[in-house]
Amino acid sequence: MHPEIASFAAYLRLDKGLSANSISSYVSDLELFLSITKLKSFKDATEENIDAYFTALWTQKLRTASVQRKLSSLRAFFQFRADLKNPTRNVELPKKKRSLPKALSRQDIEKLLAAPDLSTSEGIRERIMLDLLYACGLRVSELVEIKRSQVLLDKKLLRIKGKGSKERLIPFGDETHKRLSHYLDEVYPKLNPAFQEDRLFPFTRQAFWLRLKGLAKEAGLKSSLSPHMLRHSFATHLLEGGMNLRSVQTLLGHSDISTTAIYTHVDELRLLKAHHKFHPRK
Repeated sequence: MHPEIASFAAYLRLDKGLSANSISSYVSDLELFLSITKLKSFKDATEENIDAYFTALWTQKLRTASVQRKLSSLRAFFQFRADLKNPTRNVELPKKKRSLPKALSRQDIEKLLAAPDLSTSEGIRERIMLDLLYACGLRVSELVEIKRSQVLLDKKLLRIKGKGSKERLIPFGDETHKRLSHYLDEVYPKLNPAFQEDRLFPFTRQAFWLRLKGLAKEAGLKSSLSPHMLRHSFATHLLEGGMNLRSVQTLLGHSDISTTAIYTHVDELRLLKAHHKFHPRK
């Protein structure tokens, strides 16, 4: 790794407390910048280099969100290296289109939860993973990193470490409690994959995503279903049920309520459709 990037990565890990996945994204963005611009040091970067870099990215037809993230990585690096001139200061990119989260219907959630084969240990494990994604609104990275010590079974709580190493407690209901208890007492000891650090599920994010696609196909759902859609469904269904936005923010682990506020638009669309369907003066 380039020494300047390695120094920045150490800062992100030690001072900012970012996860390994987040740090990896910053590192890959910065390495791509040096690769495309052919620069040997960030101190040589000019506004012309920045313009050429983003021109190259646009020609690759990357999504606006991806290009914006690469700009954010560069800006974060030059803020860290306050001793250098910041050539990103005047860069302006098109604003990312605000897309509404996609959520499954309650009926589709039930179909998906019924897909695992509960006659097998693996199927029981898949079912509790789906339960936790939906019942607790977890990110898939949070799900695959859960350790036994994070499960407060008697209190029906999960202690989750999210982005920026921020911890939050998430409650779960009686059905999830029942299935999780069975998994921990009967299934996990048998499977016992000797997985690192007592993790409950021997999956990477990518491996679970692939398995989820298979379960969705078995349930007759669209193959584009992603783990994050279960998180979206969790938030949307809570708001539909009357939970306030601040509580949903806490459960999702959003540091800024504006991130959570996008779900209100989903609920607004539902209300508009219901009004148009049932009100006598459409």
